[in-house]
Amino acid sequence: MNSTEIKKYIYENKQIEFILTQIGCHNIQYHQNKNYYSCSNYNGDNLTAVNIKNNEYLNVKNWTREKEFNENADIITLIEYNKSFSFIEALKYLHSILGVEYKYTKTINKTQENNDPLLIFTKHSSKNKIFNNTSDIQFLNENILNNYVPLLHIDWFREGIMPWTANKFKLGYSYSQKRIIVPLRHWRTGLIMGTTARTTVENYDEFGIRKYFITPSYPKGLNIFGLYENKENIEKSKYVVIAESEKSVLKRDSLNDNTFVALSGHTISNEQVNIILSLNIYEVIVALDNDISINEIRHICHKFYNKRKVSYIYDKWNLLGNKDSPADVKNKLYQFLFKNRILYDAEEERKYKQSLQRM
Repeated sequence: MNSTEIKKYIYENKQIEFILTQIGCHNIQYHQNKNYYSCSNYNGDNLTAVNIKNNEYLNVKNWTREKEFNENADIITLIEYNKSFSFIEALKYLHSILGVEYKYTKTINKTQENNDPLLIFTKHSSKNKIFNNTSDIQFLNENILNNYVPLLHIDWFREGIMPWTANKFKLGYSYSQKRIIVPLRHWRTGLIMGTTARTTVENYDEFGIRKYFITPSYPKGLNIFGLYENKENIEKSKYVVIAESEKSVLKRDSLNDNTFVALSGHTISNEQVNIILSLNIYEVIVALDNDISINEIRHICHKFYNKRKVSYIYDKWNLLGNKDSPADVKNKLYQFLFKNRILYDAEEERKYKQSLQRM
């Protein structure tokens, strides 16, 4: 199997934890709510330094080894690092421990390489997408929304999402899938890149139902949810608040706060950083869920340090539930958290770098 096939095999056969154990990772934990595994590096003591997405791509984020792990890193990259393997050696090793036959051939067009001295440059450039380039993005037809009923589900209404927000973001509902549908629009053009679908089935986890299902082709690292809808107000307000989930954007919009955007996760790509930096704003405010570590929050702040004023919302008063977003509390409490946000200054940067040295 090639790398794509074997990663799909690992995902479908639930072999992620087995592989992490085999390559020396420790403190392996599965986070069902966000559908990823965390563990420590084989040579480190940070319990959640490594995050592995539980999907067929097996994307890996290594918070303490950024130089070795770029934004395209996956579980094969982790094996290469842990075992000091080349890519082919890592692939062979995977086949060996999984007990599957290794067959791999690489076809090279030698004529093209000999005749095109710019081929190496072209290959390298193709991996570095530019934040305003849409040529590599697969957009969906707007008519896809006709498959869903334009409806604000009662569950989300009870959570504080209002009809005007549902209309603004074109929320829908699929009766056949029993899922709330949220269109994911490109931050600049407004074209649909995919959808995220949230199940309305009670006790979904007991039935093996995924809480969220995102269009597989959606490249979340190339987009920021809510920016298309809120960009004008964000630039008028001169600041942006970065949250994890789409629902946080919707809840704050329902309270007439149009300054929120979402990463669709708790990590930020270089592309998303560039998108934020392209805005005509003065301050970037990070507002992740309450279960995210301070080092992960500081890691995102670090990306904007010395480029924009940057701060973060951190619940020192236990106002939030364990997995709550700042957007989940009542507006009065949110305003308190917002007013008391922490400035990411030189001292915060020092603490962040010091934490990396200890790991």
